[in-house]
Amino acid sequence: MNISLLTLFFTLFLFVGCSNHRPPAVPTDYAQKLPWGAIDLDQNSTNSNSVINSLGKSLLMKIDINKDTSNTINYNILALSGGGSRGSYGIGLIVGWNERGTMPKFDVVTGISTGAVMAPFVFLGDSEIDKAKYFYTEMTTERVFTSSMLSFFSDGYIMNAKPLKKLFRKNFNKEFLDKVAAEYKKGRRLYIGTTNLDTGQLTVWDMGAIAASNRVDKYKRFSDIIYASTALPVYLPPQYIEIDIKGNPYYQMHVDGGVYAQVFMIGLVMDWSKILNMNADVKKRFDTTLYVIANRKYRQRDIYTPVEQEPFNIIESYLLMEMDLLFDKNVYRMYRAAKNKNIHFKISSIPKKMKNIIITPTEFKPCEMKKLFDIGYTRGIDGIEWKSEISLDEYDKNR
Repeated sequence: MNISLLTLFFTLFLFVGCSNHRPPAVPTDYAQKLPWGAIDLDQNSTNSNSVINSLGKSLLMKIDINKDTSNTINYNILALSGGGSRGSYGIGLIVGWNERGTMPKFDVVTGISTGAVMAPFVFLGDSEIDKAKYFYTEMTTERVFTSSMLSFFSDGYIMNAKPLKKLFRKNFNKEFLDKVAAEYKKGRRLYIGTTNLDTGQLTVWDMGAIAASNRVDKYKRFSDIIYASTALPVYLPPQYIEIDIKGNPYYQMHVDGGVYAQVFMIGLVMDWSKILNMNADVKKRFDTTLYVIANRKYRQRDIYTPVEQEPFNIIESYLLMEMDLLFDKNVYRMYRAAKNKNIHFKISSIPKKMKNIIITPTEFKPCEMKKLFDIGYTRGIDGIEWKSEISLDEYDKNR
């Protein structure tokens, strides 16, 4: 390395090191304080924003609806995974499944990363699903985000997310949030996950509670959370979530929920029959199914894709591999928790043996996304062959 390159390197290093554009961080003593709309995941918490008051009330409302019958109480959960533009598979599956007429009206929908984008539309169903279909079959990379390489040296990201944020603000308007709020009041729940980089923890947001609130800033909060859940660190700018402490605004740095978990569901390890004082008859009548739609292949370790010896290519390949491994672990944890609670488990993922139609999940190419959408759609309309059993023994097996 010559002197001029060394000078340039250290100049850039100092420039990056000295740059700090973030708004004031939350004081250490309040690091664990939750912003409004977020759920307290401590199963012993009885705060108004606790998991017991959120998911617990959903279960109680379901019981109340069925109190005058002896029918089975069907409770259906849908968890949508991360996967970037590969979400075209999940939306294809949903569209086909919906048209087939066998898709249940889910009591709970969770979404993280790209799953967070489609989750609100799937939650509402009907014509709203078409909006998600458009996003995953017609959108181009340039209409989602634009290059901003110089921002890397000052702000730590390489793509500008203004087009994506504008799209979210346009869709998540008063009419949309009113519909989400109406379903929330019926006992249905929509949960989105983001990663709080300041604490290194998953934050789960009750989107229905946000939509049903009287706060004037609920539209911005709703849109910001969806964006935050998709904001892959370094690739896209983080989302700063405001939190009030003693009348003063401070900010948490939130990024892609997929950094912490590629798919999730809260409350799976909790003893709800005890917490809600269910009698034996009611407990016996509950028939819960957890559906997982994976916008990725599942446990395939035989993909050969030579990587160019360039920084971004190596980093991208590393991140994608780590996210695949994280997804596998997340799914197995959910599977075991579901089995322990006698919850039916069903998962559908992108077929292993098909060629890589989507080159990278950060590229939105309509011609390729439509092909993947069609694969999902065919599965949905023909009748989904769900995988209901998984094992750690298959972890390193290539099939």
